[in-house]
Amino acid sequence: MQSTVVDLSHLLAPVKPEMQLVDTWLVSNLIDDNAFVSDLLAQVFKAGGKRIRPALTMLSSKASLPDGDEISRLHIILAVLTELIHTASLVHDDVIDQASLRRGESTVNRKWNDKLAVLIGDLLFAQASICLARLMNPQIVGIYGQVLGDLCAGEIRQMRQQFASVVDWDAYLQKSVHKTASLFAAGCQSSAILNRREELVVASLKSYGTNLGVCFQIVDDLLDVTGNTDQLGKAAGSDLANGVITAPALFVLEQNDKSASRLKELIDTRAVGQADGLTEALAVISQAGGIEKTVKLASKYAEAAKSSLDCLPASTYKDSLAAVADYLLVRTN
Repeated sequence: MQSTVVDLSHLLAPVKPEMQLVDTWLVSNLIDDNAFVSDLLAQVFKAGGKRIRPALTMLSSKASLPDGDEISRLHIILAVLTELIHTASLVHDDVIDQASLRRGESTVNRKWNDKLAVLIGDLLFAQASICLARLMNPQIVGIYGQVLGDLCAGEIRQMRQQFASVVDWDAYLQKSVHKTASLFAAGCQSSAILNRREELVVASLKSYGTNLGVCFQIVDDLLDVTGNTDQLGKAAGSDLANGVITAPALFVLEQNDKSASRLKELIDTRAVGQADGLTEALAVISQAGGIEKTVKLASKYAEAAKSSLDCLPASTYKDSLAAVADYLLVRTN
């Protein structure tokens, strides 16, 4: 990984006013105004991270605006809808994974229970559906409908592949597209659709979002191996411990050497689910070059994302979209 420190807030500064509106709408435009639900959702959004998905949606909207046009409330709704779906999926993922921490805070399922967490996730999906209806655009409805299907399909794929030590890059990348990249792509391409741009621009922003989303997931998988609990806000190595085999491990498993054999044994016997076995597996991955190869793979997708922006006119928004791809390669949380 490169060591340059990048300030994401600086990269997203061109859409700061719009993102302030997004944050306001996230907590003030909800179906249920019950005080308990409102407080709970405020905690969920507080732990939601950097709002990178709605920010990319706003940057794509600005970068693809025809001359003379301005950002409308529909663009804000699109960004809000994107974050609602992302947050809902996180709440449900925490139930599936039995996670207790999300960005250093107790998850809803840990603080309360699984039933409440499922209902909160459902509430967020319902609110997202209302936002989608407000856009009144059948093409965008179809795109986000596919995203919801992809999220479920990606989770099912991951569950079926738990503790599978057979190297299958196609399955890994498809899962990454379904679970992560599809939502990135939806926000980026839908912004161009709202702007009534030609198919070349729509397709280019979809390509940007897809490649950036895969890069994001690969880096996330890398951080699970190289990070620590303070950095990640969750237990380090938690994916591997739960049998989720990602790029760093796949690179080692395909080497057909002693490192590959030992890692395969630790996975097949589910020893990675125990502290000692997990520590050894992480060490094997590091010593066998899995980290370096994963960085190169992430870089490949980051470059592809930046290349997808070539059709857009020069602007600070286009520059920020490109810079976010570079940021992903140096982020530490």
